[in-house]
Amino acid sequence: MYQDSIRPAPLDGFSTMAFSDRVTRLCAAGAAHSCQARAAGLDEALAALGVARGHLGHLVPDGVAAAAIRHNRQIFQLLDGKTDNAPPSFLAFLPLNDRGARAMVSGRFDSGNPDLALVSREDEQVAAIYIWLIFSPGSLVTTLRALAPLLGRIAPAGCPLFTRAVTGHTARLFPAMGFVPARSVYAQAPGDLLALPARTGFPEFRPEALAQKPGDGIDIRVARTMEDMMKCFTVRAATYMSEQECPYEEEFDGNDFCATHFLGEIDGEPAGCIRIRYFGDFVKIERLAVRQEYRTSRLAFRLVREALGFCRQKGFRRAYGHSRHDLTRFWGLFGFRPIAGRASFRFSEVEYVELEAVLDTGGDSIAIGADPYVMIRPEGAWDRPGPLDLSSRQPDARRQQRVDARMRKLRAAAKSTPSRAGGRDARA
Repeated sequence: MYQDSIRPAPLDGFSTMAFSDRVTRLCAAGAAHSCQARAAGLDEALAALGVARGHLGHLVPDGVAAAAIRHNRQIFQLLDGKTDNAPPSFLAFLPLNDRGARAMVSGRFDSGNPDLALVSREDEQVAAIYIWLIFSPGSLVTTLRALAPLLGRIAPAGCPLFTRAVTGHTARLFPAMGFVPARSVYAQAPGDLLALPARTGFPEFRPEALAQKPGDGIDIRVARTMEDMMKCFTVRAATYMSEQECPYEEEFDGNDFCATHFLGEIDGEPAGCIRIRYFGDFVKIERLAVRQEYRTSRLAFRLVREALGFCRQKGFRRAYGHSRHDLTRFWGLFGFRPIAGRASFRFSEVEYVELEAVLDTGGDSIAIGADPYVMIRPEGAWDRPGPLDLSSRQPDARRQQRVDARMRKLRAAAKSTPSRAGGRDARA
């Protein structure tokens, strides 16, 4: 029923990035009158930076800006189309490669004197974008309108944006645009760093470092045993049946044994869970639950990220879900957006909206043609040898002899037993 309503987003700057609806509408309303952004020459850029320095005070030194522009001339964008006597408006940004994105979210990126080895050149792939400076005296809306096609060129598939609020105005503006504290997603991010996801959500730039802070005690795994399933059911009963007075037959709806469940534990104690169901070419993410005493942890974020990463590995490019109105912002951190034109609906005495997300598989999803052993490994552990890998590498000679003997008997029996067709022909 829902497959036709879930469609990938068109590739332009604002529809691939999760800007707030208000900003998207505001910029779309005057798109025909937008200024055009263009790469500034070095002298133009330094002159414009000097003007901005007179308004804002201390900014990066000319030498730092010049080195960045020589590294990638797209970094400094002037806005054409303003009146001759107006101060120059510009956007300055740093397109980060994968190493740069990892450094950014772990607090190791110095935006005042950036290591250019972490910044993408014009012909290199961009993993994230750091908005260095927006200077737009008069009207910021025209600058934001110019940002959309620029983002579409730099990262046509979308990527996270990072920035910092350096004035009182931007401290109010950036949250209204959809930015959230980066630390709410990446535990090691600096406290003043803001982040805005692509529609596909926030990627895990360095899962081995970011998935778990030392001492947080969080463990997330696919529920493979009945004991794990019982732990998931216990968490859901405590969360939905006890806290929210959900009837048993509504919470345990008959779909649990045709779904994949992730169990989250903190210091060995069942603390959260999430469920995934599969429909044709999309997945449904549902039944996210975290026990009340663990809601100050990052477990909810981790559960959703693990579940979506699992779906990407399986090759799904679209995800669907239901959300209360007050939780759509949370799901937006992972690329979910309300489905346009779909009315809200109610169940369990709660109003819900339908959400969709486009998942970027990154080209590493499992497909026919992969190592056949990958297909027979435990779900979600496709990158590690499974029981059958080990069996193939350490054959049991005695077992092999027994198997060979059984196969010889079966072949001999097959040769000595005529088929039904052969029997009829012989009797005819």
